[in-house]
Amino acid sequence: MIPRELMEELRYLEIYTRKAVRDHHVGDYRSPLRGRGFEFDHHKRYQHGDDYRQIDWNATARMGYPYVKRDFEEKELSAVIIADLSRSMDFASGDGSKRELLVRIAATLAFSAATDNMKVGLLGFTDRIELDLPLKKGPAHSWRVVEALWDAKPRSTRTNFALPFEHLLTRLTTSTLLFLISDFVQLENSFHSHALRHLARKHDLMPVVIEDQWDTALPGGQGFVRLRDAESGGAMVLNLSRHNKSIYRTLMLERKVGLQRSFYNLNLDHLFLRVDAPYLESLLGFFLARKRRK
Repeated sequence: MIPRELMEELRYLEIYTRKAVRDHHVGDYRSPLRGRGFEFDHHKRYQHGDDYRQIDWNATARMGYPYVKRDFEEKELSAVIIADLSRSMDFASGDGSKRELLVRIAATLAFSAATDNMKVGLLGFTDRIELDLPLKKGPAHSWRVVEALWDAKPRSTRTNFALPFEHLLTRLTTSTLLFLISDFVQLENSFHSHALRHLARKHDLMPVVIEDQWDTALPGGQGFVRLRDAESGGAMVLNLSRHNKSIYRTLMLERKVGLQRSFYNLNLDHLFLRVDAPYLESLLGFFLARKRRK
């Protein structure tokens, strides 16, 4: 069950998100497919076989020849939130964990999709599928997504990024927004998988990378710190010397640059969000920018 304090924050988040999305005046997704009874696009000269009910008599009177309206047919898009539920997401060096930020990010995206009358689904994974909520519309379903993420008790500690890609590859038949939320600690060779490349080509895949302050640098001070790999269980003791801190910072920077390079190679827009920094405006701007492109 979601704690009362977080529930109040999420209710405020729902209201704020709804207002932010509507105030940006970003309309629903549309496709260039032509149809009747949808949003007006432009005129064309009447030809035999056209629907005479679509004749624009005002334009016809001005032009001296029958003209009909051409319209854009609405295209309903869906959004799937792909959530990393592996043990590394439970890490917290401060007040909040990566998992808690994941829930807030997922809530923001789900509420935004609901405001746009989009269907939203959830796929939570470790090295197995932990959560699988079907695509549905409405605020009530958005709350089910949030509650499922908060209450999730993963059966595994490890990560297999190829798994959700392969799972979705066989299920998605229409163009879909895919938000992949993770700390991307265990990638292995996932960026070379056929499933990922196919999803990136056929759908709109957007990685959202969650970072803790320890993902960039070790803490200040001196002494020793015991580190344990939350997924494999391996442990080590590290001397917090200036030399080790410098090496660690360099390695973490190289890791981030490599991650960004992989995203760029697949033409994936991506977003880095830190647990200890504001996230809402950056995330909403990211979501709305995707809508404008569409």
